[in-house]
Amino acid sequence: MKTLLSITIPAISLFVAGAWNMHHSPEPRATSKTGDVPAAALSAPAGQKTPKMQAKTTTLYKNETLELQFAAPNAPYLGVVDPSGHFFYVVFPSEAAIGQLKPLIDSERFAPLHTLKINTRTLTADPYTHGIYRNQRVFTQTGAYTFILGENLHVDDPGLLDKVRVYYNHKPRPAFAQADVAMNN
Repeated sequence: MKTLLSITIPAISLFVAGAWNMHHSPEPRATSKTGDVPAAALSAPAGQKTPKMQAKTTTLYKNETLELQFAAPNAPYLGVVDPSGHFFYVVFPSEAAIGQLKPLIDSERFAPLHTLKINTRTLTADPYTHGIYRNQRVFTQTGAYTFILGENLHVDDPGLLDKVRVYYNHKPRPAFAQADVAMNN
């Protein structure tokens, strides 16, 4: 009898909640100055989500600073995948740190930020590797680095995450050379 009740009560609750949502009138929505079109529908094309993270520059060289820009409030986790596929936690809650691992910035302080500057020479992060309890250098090789922002970075649906890809050259930026200039003769 207890088994029947433990299944029946949640099923009835779910049914009632679904019926309530179907018959409950929606809250009034803001409309645009153009009339009947909701303002939210005008702000972004259907099916596309507004990016919550962008990079000011997408090509970097050794010792340069990457500037990530955010539409706060930010999710509590920011990670990066290097060209070899190694994952690093850059931002996470400080209380989750073990050993000598520490975030670049704690999730709580990160939430309201609109800009985060990351120096390619000095960035160290949690390498998310069993048995390693000390931050490791992130920018160590030339290639594409993908920054990932989300509530949980280990998800099956990549659409739940915001991503920014930057290309890093593990050498100093070349000096301006005369051969790089196109000239009209």
